[in-house]
Amino acid sequence: MPKTPRKKRTHTRTSWAPAQPLPRQIRFIAGESTGSFARRLAAENGLQPEEFWPMVGNGGQIFDPRYSEVYLNAAALSRLARLAGHDAATLQWLLPNLRPHHLMDTGPSPEWRWPWDAASGYLVRACELCARAKGTDENAYLISPTTWQVCTRHQRWLDNRREEHTGSIPLHHLPDIIQAHHRRLTLERRLGESGRALFADAYAIAAYWWNLPVLSPPVWRERQNHLRPAKTDDVRCAPLVLYPEAVHMAEAMAARERRRLRGTLTTNQAHSWLHHVAALLDDWQMPADLAIQPALQWAARHQNPDPAHQPNPRPARGRYRRLPLPHPHTTQTTDTPLPELSCLPWQIGELLSPNLTPAPGGWTLTGRA
Repeated sequence: MPKTPRKKRTHTRTSWAPAQPLPRQIRFIAGESTGSFARRLAAENGLQPEEFWPMVGNGGQIFDPRYSEVYLNAAALSRLARLAGHDAATLQWLLPNLRPHHLMDTGPSPEWRWPWDAASGYLVRACELCARAKGTDENAYLISPTTWQVCTRHQRWLDNRREEHTGSIPLHHLPDIIQAHHRRLTLERRLGESGRALFADAYAIAAYWWNLPVLSPPVWRERQNHLRPAKTDDVRCAPLVLYPEAVHMAEAMAARERRRLRGTLTTNQAHSWLHHVAALLDDWQMPADLAIQPALQWAARHQNPDPAHQPNPRPARGRYRRLPLPHPHTTQTTDTPLPELSCLPWQIGELLSPNLTPAPGGWTLTGRA
C-alpha cells in the first residue's frame, strides 16, 4: 500500500538573531517597489527568493514582483534595511511602500505579506537606462500613482506593460510631452495636494475626450503618427497622447480654484472662466459646444461650498500659495492612485454614448445661453 505523502510543514520563527548586511549591496532606484528592490538585492547575492525572504521575517507565499507588491511590518523593515546595509529611514525615503502608512501592524515579530494586487499605486517598469546606470540589467519596477511615468533624464515614457519587447517609449520627437511634465510638476509643487487633485480631474476630462473620438483634437492624431514606428497600440499610447492638453486644462482649472478656495470667485469670473476654456478648445480645433460638457460637470461639482464648509478666505496675493484639498475631494496621500483622486468618473477606454447634444444655443452653467 503506497504511503500517504506527508503534509508540508510551515514553521514560524519566534526568536531572531540580529540581521547582518549581505556581502554585496545594490544601488537605489528612487521610487522602486519593495518587491523589486528585494529581488535585485537577493539576485546580487546569488539568493533565490525562497532563501532570501526567511531572512527578512515570517511570511506566506512569494509572488512575482512584476505583478504584486510585498508589505512589511516595522520589524521586517528593520531587518531588510540591515540586510541592504542601510538604516530603515533611508529605505523609507526611497521606497514608497515602506513609509509608515504602508507598514503592517502585526506585532513585534518581523512579518511580510504578498497580496495579489498592490494595495496602493501601480507597478511601472523603470527606465532601462536608469537601471543600467545603477548597475542592474534586471527589470526594475516603480510604484506610481499612475499607470505611467516620465523619465526626464533620458526622455522616456514608462508604463506598466509587462510583455516582451515593450520597453520605454522614446520622447525625443515629442518635446511637448517633456514640457508638459515639467509644468505639471511645477503646478503640484506650488499648489500641493490641491494641484494633484486638479490634475486628476483634468486627466479625467481628457479621458472623456479620448473615449469619444469625435472630440479628439487633431494634435492627438499627429502624436499617434509619431508613435507608430514604435508599434504602440492606441490603449497604451492614450495617456501619452493626451498628456499636454490634460496639463493645460489643470493649469486653467487651478486659476478658477485659487479664487474659489479663497472665497473670491464671483459669478462674472466663473462666466469668464468658461469662455476661456471654450477659447482653449477652439484653439485645439475641438467642437467646443460638445467638448466643454465635462468641464461644465466639473465646475458644477466645484461650486462655492456652504458657509459651514467654506475655508477661511485667503489674501488675493500669493498666486502660488499652497491651497487646501478642494471640496468635493476626499483625503489623499502623495501616492493615492490617480483615479481615486478625481471627483469625475471617466477613465481611458470606457464606452461612452456618442449621442452628445449640447444645450439649446450652446453650453450653459453661466456660459452661453
